[in-house]
This record gives sequence, structure tokens and C-alpha cells, in this order.
Amino acid sequence: MRVIVVGAGLAGLTCAKVLRERGAEVSLFEASDGVGGRVRTDEKDGFLLDRGFQVYFTSYPVSRRHLDLDALDLRGFDPGAIVVEERKRSVLADPLRDPKALVPSLLSNAATFGDKLNTMRVAARAAADPSTSAGEVDVEDTSTLDCLRGNGFSERFIQSFFRPFYGGVFLSRSLYTSSRMFRFTFKMLATGRTVIPARGMGEISSQLASHLPDNALHLESLVEELLRDGDRVAGVRAAGREREADAVVVATEAPEAGKLTGEPVPEGAVGEVCLYYETSGVDRGRKIIINAEDDAFVNNAVQISNVSERYAPPGRHLFGAVVLGGYDLADEELFRRGIEEVSRWYPDADFRPLALYRIPYGQFAQPPGVHAALPANRTATPGLFLAGEYTEDASINGSMLSGEKAALEVLR
Repeated sequence: MRVIVVGAGLAGLTCAKVLRERGAEVSLFEASDGVGGRVRTDEKDGFLLDRGFQVYFTSYPVSRRHLDLDALDLRGFDPGAIVVEERKRSVLADPLRDPKALVPSLLSNAATFGDKLNTMRVAARAAADPSTSAGEVDVEDTSTLDCLRGNGFSERFIQSFFRPFYGGVFLSRSLYTSSRMFRFTFKMLATGRTVIPARGMGEISSQLASHLPDNALHLESLVEELLRDGDRVAGVRAAGREREADAVVVATEAPEAGKLTGEPVPEGAVGEVCLYYETSGVDRGRKIIINAEDDAFVNNAVQISNVSERYAPPGRHLFGAVVLGGYDLADEELFRRGIEEVSRWYPDADFRPLALYRIPYGQFAQPPGVHAALPANRTATPGLFLAGEYTEDASINGSMLSGEKAALEVLR
């Protein structure tokens, strides 16, 4: 069987890997100059720069089937977060998982004692959920905000913790996102570690690509159109050449997939601007910093070289900050406003701009009820299949699960 996969993001790479393992002849076409889609890492002046702030949850159930986690040399964040409000920093963490944070967490006024008990209760319930993706979570689907209020969390805790923390996860502080997505990510946080590969998130994509022979991967090869034989998709036109196949899997982002195939795909998107600075070293902590201010410009940040020293040259430090929006601002303005804000938190630190990434399409929109309306991997058109996070949920796990499912549908 000859299969063409369009797009070398995590879904396309996973799909191609599974097809190859099952004996199919696979050709993977990617329009850009490298694999990974949004999960790529660039190197600049000895610094490793992920294309947007990203993390990996060790509890992801699907990705463990396809990744050699030991080979990724995973480095962990400390559980919890540093909450910044009115230029003051306080620590919120699970003292069972981070014993040194016991006293600071108890003293933090970002959450009431009832909030802390509710957190443990919700975590225990999430840990018992057998779901392997957000769409499988068997609860009435509401917004994350309604879910939090329904579980008795105080408005103070929602404002100071959940809005900025899940703003970093969902790329929106509104908490409009499906509560199924919230419950699934809460389970991932409660049952495993939050980590990054020592040499950047792009190592995940590179490892998946390593399962393919060199002649299977075609970079800088834009697929211009699908070839059709009657009502069947029978190949693609890429880089000016026609390529025939028994099946075509389109594994691009949703908007591109819709344009190429004509299939209905989810509309709407959320994104971020990721700012990178070289610093003199803000502290030695490995917790994510979240901004609880109402008028926050920087939503969350971290000195990423504290988590993995390989992100920066010896003796130097890398600081990453996430802005939710601001795509139309000039680079200089984004860097300036970022420095202005984080300097209030760390007045003794220096911040030198290194690079920034505008990512207006970071995730597809995931309002309540979205999962019931997502497209299937097998389309009604013979020979045409879809793979991408938008068929499952916006996560590394969702992308890889979709790629795996699409491959199995092709093989059927």
C-alpha cells in the first residue's frame, strides 16, 4: 500500500511512523524546511528556542506508545506556580509533591484553605478518570469557568491562579474552554510530571522522524492540490509533480486542511507571542511564574535554563515570557513592554532581547461541546483521511492520538 501524508507535524509524523511499522510505503510531504510543525526548536547564539512556550506531560497516555522518553533526557519543572500580584510573589504548590513549598504555600493568600482542599479533591477525582483524551471525559460539558465555580472554588482563586495558569495552557484567560479539556489536563498535571526534553521540544519531533527512511521525507515540498480519480482521492500534486497513492492523509493545521480538502474543520483559534530574553539570572527556581494582575501583558514566564541548563550556553540564562495577543505590535514594542513588566517582578535582573515568535494559530478554539462536532479521521471521500489535533483535542497527546487513529483507519 502506498500512502502519502501531507504535513510533518506531530500528527503526520505519528501517522507515518505507524504506517511504516505496519508495512505501508509512506511518503511524507512538508511545506517548511523542517519537521514538527509548532513543536520545533531553533538554535541562536548557543540558546535553544522553542517555537512558543510548550511543555510535555509524562502522563500523556498515547505518546508513551511512540516515544522513547529516556532518550529525550526529560527535565522537570517544580510542581505548582509562583503567583505574581502587586509586585509580590507567592508560591502555590502541592506540598506532597514539592515538600519544600509547604510553608510558602500555606502562607500564600492567593487561595483560601477551602480552595486548597477543593484542589486536592478535584485532583483525586481527575486521577481516577480512565480517559485517554479530552473528548472521552464523561461529564456534562460546560465552560472551564462554570466547572470551577461548580466545584466551589473562590472567585479570588479563579482570578489569581486559574485565569493566568490556564491562560498559559489554553492560550486564553477567559476560561471559556471546554471543561472536558480542563479535566483532562488537570489529570495530566495531577498524575505525572511537567517536563521538557533537555535539548528542546523539537527533540520530540526529531525522534518521531527518525523512524522514517531518508527517502520518505520531502521537505520544502508544498502540496498544491489533491489528485482525484472520479470520486476518489488518488494522490497529490507537490512541488509541481504529480504523485499517486492508494490513500492520502492530510495532517496540516485545520485551516490548511479545510482549504486543501474542502472538508469541514473547526473554526476559530487562539495563540500567543513568545518572547525570549537573555538574563543575568532571575532566581534558581523551576516553577512557572503566572501573572495575576487584571491588566497583565505577560501572562506567564519561566527561566527555562533553570529547568534544562542546555537551553543556554554555560554561565548564561534564558528567560521566556508569553503574551496572549499583541500580534500586530512591533518587535521593539513587544520586547519593551515585556521587559517593563517582568522587571517589576525581578528589579535586580537584566533582560536582553533574543528572539520572539508570533503564533496566532496556537490551538483551535475549544468551547463547550466542541468535541462532539469534531471531524472523523476517515472522510466520506474514498482515499482521503484527516489527522491533526482538531480531530481530538489541542495537545501533544491529541495530535499523536489523531495520527495513530488515522493510520489505523488507512490500514483498515
